[in-house]
Amino acid sequence: MEALVKELGLFGLSEKESCVYLASLELGPAPVQDISHKAKVNRATTYVMIESLMGRGLMSSFVRGKKRFYASESPERLRSVLRLQRRELEQKEEELEKIYPKLSGLYNAEGAKPQIRYLEGAEGAKTVREMFQKLEGEIIQFSPFELATSSDELSEGHEQHTKNIAFQNVISRALIVTSNLTIDQIPSVSNLEIRMLPREQFPTDAEITVRGNTICMYSMKSAIIAVVITSQELANGLRLLFNLAWKAAETYPSRKS
Repeated sequence: MEALVKELGLFGLSEKESCVYLASLELGPAPVQDISHKAKVNRATTYVMIESLMGRGLMSSFVRGKKRFYASESPERLRSVLRLQRRELEQKEEELEKIYPKLSGLYNAEGAKPQIRYLEGAEGAKTVREMFQKLEGEIIQFSPFELATSSDELSEGHEQHTKNIAFQNVISRALIVTSNLTIDQIPSVSNLEIRMLPREQFPTDAEITVRGNTICMYSMKSAIIAVVITSQELANGLRLLFNLAWKAAETYPSRKS
């Protein structure tokens, strides 16, 4: 019974609501004093819990003779409650998407301090990708190709992420640092322009990506750790450095997809 009480908590029921509901399920139609005794909840509180459960459509009442009886609805009703919660959550998500740009603009207004987040492993990489897909504008990137592609944590979900970015028709530029690959060995990605740099001249174990007001820096030498910085000023500064490096790399092998 204790396990069921905890499970019902997932539907938003309090511990006492769950106890009253389960007691009513076992008893069938019963007066409040019987439900109170079975649930081990005092009578006054049982009335309050019954009112709450009735408001959720999980209990009902009727009068027989001079007595009022209370009864739990079928457990099937919990499915309806779950569907309602799902719809309400979807509506809230839709409303959040509508106001998110305005909220984000306010949070990152001029003078606001940068927001910094640390994420690790495959789940961290997934979070970063979802974040970058929701941003706007060109993507620029410094990437140590062999390290980035040999990491299982970074490889997981990378193909789908690339497809999502391509579907958005996002313009991207990348400075690829590699030890011995030729330009033809680098996979072609829609709307991506790359320039290749020799690792012996430009050794790096970090990947840096910038889009909009967001910077992501991956450390790859040991564990995969991502540092995500949200700051328009810092993003603009890195974008300037990237453009300088991009121009300086004009003589190196390049390809535009």
